[in-house]
Amino acid sequence: MSAAHLTETSFRKIFPQSLFAASTSFLDLTAGFIVAFISVYVLAKPWILIFYPPLLTIRGNINGVLSGRLSTGLHLGLISPSLKGNTKYFYSLVASVFFTSFICSVVIGFFSYGLSLLLTPGSDLTLSLSLDLSILSMMICTLISVFFLSPTIAITAYRKGADPDIVLYPVLSTMNDILMSGIYVFLVFTLIFWSWAFTIMSLLLVPSFTVLAAYLFVKYRGEDEFKETLTESLPVAIVLTFVSNAAGGFLSEMKASISSHPQLLAVYPSLICNIGEEGSMISSSVSTRLSLGYIEPSMRSFKEKESKTVVSGVVSAGLIAVTGFTLAATLTYTRFPLTILESVLTVVATKLLLLPFIVTLSFWIAVVTFKRGLNPDNITIPVITSISDMTTTVVLFLVSRLILG
Repeated sequence: MSAAHLTETSFRKIFPQSLFAASTSFLDLTAGFIVAFISVYVLAKPWILIFYPPLLTIRGNINGVLSGRLSTGLHLGLISPSLKGNTKYFYSLVASVFFTSFICSVVIGFFSYGLSLLLTPGSDLTLSLSLDLSILSMMICTLISVFFLSPTIAITAYRKGADPDIVLYPVLSTMNDILMSGIYVFLVFTLIFWSWAFTIMSLLLVPSFTVLAAYLFVKYRGEDEFKETLTESLPVAIVLTFVSNAAGGFLSEMKASISSHPQLLAVYPSLICNIGEEGSMISSSVSTRLSLGYIEPSMRSFKEKESKTVVSGVVSAGLIAVTGFTLAATLTYTRFPLTILESVLTVVATKLLLLPFIVTLSFWIAVVTFKRGLNPDNITIPVITSISDMTTTVVLFLVSRLILG
């Protein structure tokens, strides 16, 4: 049954699922509109923009690992398509993802504070506030996603006959972006206007998350699945935190443009989500097909019909989605035709410039990790999303300067 989902790969089958998955980028506009509420504060508190990309990216990276492992586990029978009484593999996976999220939240707190000192000396951000803001933002979102959203969507999609490799990550990515944006904006507003309430939340929740992470580590550290995920995913996630914090630095340097053109911030989550999703869908599909022996672990497999069908379906759907959500976001802020055209050109040009690189990178990383005996689900999606988020931020910065001035 597990392989039956993949026996008839065709553009007609891949494209509708990819279009549905890519259309979730429209929902990421909700995340963009939410975070755009704090655009008026970025000039006075530029550290707000420093935190946002790494929180989105690293949460997305870890979610990508969970999505990939859930998808492959369902296909290979390692995870039962049941919401209750699942396998030891499943519970070890959930524990490892929660623990990894906690460690990364601490790392983000330190890195963001250091970047704030470098870019904005004299900032009112302290190390204690930086750690509290990072841990609370990351772990509240993780708690909801890991223990409820991810398993529910993965198992439901599998039961309905959909391919989790195509559907799961994009849907979860969008929901996590909305959830993370809402939590982050709430915490920032609380910190700015009701600092006493933020202090109480920090005193109650940060120790609770620390104890829970420690408990899960002690309980599952002897399980192979737990050790594999931590050994392969955690070092990669920590290294990629540097990359995502660099994206935060670039976004912080765009504070003047964002303050005067909030649509840039509004469309940002949808854009990085869309580009990261394409790479993740391709890499997850390739990983599963490598595991099942449908394609050879070689870049030559990129030319095979099986691979071309997946890539063409995913890319076509992505281009339609990115044009649509950019137009929708721009119309929310302006009705001036020239401004609308400039905004759509800026985002679509960014997408087209990145597309060949992201597609090739996704396929190559999946093949290389598979050939080296590593689990591609632990590495490909985190690397792809981090690199795509960073390159998207940089290219968007350059293209916007060229087109918008």
